[in-house]
Amino acid sequence: MNSPLHGSLPRAIGSTVVALSCAAFSLTLGACSSNSEIPSGFAQIQAGTFQMGDDALLDESAKPVHTVTISYPFWMGATEVTQAEYAALMGSNPSQFQGSEYPDSANRPVEQVSWHDARSYCKALTAQQSARGAVPSGYEFRLPTEAEWEYACRTGTTTSWNVGNSLSCSQANHNFCIGKQTSVVGSYAPNAWGLYDMHGNVWEWCLDSHGGYPSGAVTDPFVTGGPYRVIRGGGWLNSSYYCRSAIRYYNDPGFAVNNVGFRVVLAPVLVP
Repeated sequence: MNSPLHGSLPRAIGSTVVALSCAAFSLTLGACSSNSEIPSGFAQIQAGTFQMGDDALLDESAKPVHTVTISYPFWMGATEVTQAEYAALMGSNPSQFQGSEYPDSANRPVEQVSWHDARSYCKALTAQQSARGAVPSGYEFRLPTEAEWEYACRTGTTTSWNVGNSLSCSQANHNFCIGKQTSVVGSYAPNAWGLYDMHGNVWEWCLDSHGGYPSGAVTDPFVTGGPYRVIRGGGWLNSSYYCRSAIRYYNDPGFAVNNVGFRVVLAPVLVP
């Protein structure tokens, strides 16, 4: 696999932005505006190739392992979207795990959001940042594709989890490790590309419809048109098995529960 260059920007809550030089923006994304800014808290992911899927899983939908190339650079949120970020942009917070019972709940992931809710957030963020001249031509803020998500999760690894052949309570919030609740985003060590909570905490919506895998090599795969949308990564209540890099699950796009949230990418425009 090609190892992407990456760089985490300092995390901030809400719509705080960090300025990038025009030269740096052109280098990473191939486009630039006169006032190039992107929201802080994103990690840069360069194009590359990896092995997607896991033939050892019981889940047949994760088979066969196949070669996937991501042909473009993109940026991915270093953390899942927080309750504070969601409320600042959307004016409401649907999460269960909020209030005085859950310390620092503003910095826990937003949950009880549907795929439609997540898409609305991305659309609003694109509009907000486009007005600031911060979105390069041909790019948008959106949900990651399944391929983008697994590529960024694996960071070049081929093991069941990006931390190795097992997942412990010191590495991710899963299997009720801290009780029946989410954890503050970034509470565990990031993966090699600066992304937090790719295993556990909350499942993350992807842009794709659920569908079977191809048997051969593909470039920039994206599935749409089906009735269900994919979720990835596992959540606070799931065993480590369901938090594996290759595990796939899906739900109705209107589904919203307390162990499903999302993260955002700045990536080429796609129509789901």
